[in-house]
Amino acid sequence: MIQGIHHVSALTKSFNENHHFYSDILGLRLVKNTVNQANIKMRHLFYGDYAGTPGTLLTFFEIPKIGTSYNERAYFGSITLGIPKNTTNFWEKRLNDFAISFQKTDKTLSFHDPDRMGIILTEISETITHPTIHTEIPADKQIVRILGADYHVPSTDETSQFFTEYFGLESQNGVLVDKNGLSFARIYPSRSDKKSRTGRGTIDHIAYTVESKKDVDKLHEMALQNKLPIEEFVDREYFKSLYIKEPSGLRIEFASKEPGFTIDEPLETLGGKLALPSFLEGKRTEIETYFGGEK
Repeated sequence: MIQGIHHVSALTKSFNENHHFYSDILGLRLVKNTVNQANIKMRHLFYGDYAGTPGTLLTFFEIPKIGTSYNERAYFGSITLGIPKNTTNFWEKRLNDFAISFQKTDKTLSFHDPDRMGIILTEISETITHPTIHTEIPADKQIVRILGADYHVPSTDETSQFFTEYFGLESQNGVLVDKNGLSFARIYPSRSDKKSRTGRGTIDHIAYTVESKKDVDKLHEMALQNKLPIEEFVDREYFKSLYIKEPSGLRIEFASKEPGFTIDEPLETLGGKLALPSFLEGKRTEIETYFGGEK
């Protein structure tokens, strides 16, 4: 049922720094400029390919007063993004041009965003389906999609069993992969008994893709039957979501492909204005005051 990663959501201190890094440097498109539906004073940014395709989406909650994160007992580590074959040298030069420090191995570049979230670029046998057009990065060199995420947990066996038993991931050489081979999860043991502290660059949750809202409903029924720790089950209009805590307490989301971001904005102007789901439109005037009267 799982069709790779839908999106990764993290915390950022500054919209301007975040937008410069992901849009200007990495070449992703801001496809939805909205708010945290549970906290309308908090901006929520979605970056992805030109069409905002699930699987390409990196999202960020802006918290200007956020402090430093501390990774201890359980936390998400680096995320891995796919780049086309034979483009590592291009990306190495681009990172150098923007004075971004990185580590290089064969076909892999590792670095951090302005909030210290870890990013790994690695080559895959694909090119982007919907290239962005605002960037000078050629289409055949653009970031393709999200490949995987690293988990650091106290019990690797419990976390692995959670994904294999209930959600159909398979273990291949110690790495969990979905049956379509679209995504992976590397599970590492953590060494601390202290609670991790949320801060800049913390990944709030990893969201996995399912085809439809009905499939999210089916997962919800399964979770209820198996008494899994459901945190939230909600229709966000752009997609339907089920949030479940894995055994160490990390937040996992399952989100539908449909209907997507064009339900309230044309494809050509995605991200160009403050977008709100219909159930928040009645609060638009109030919400706009939080972001400087943004329309």
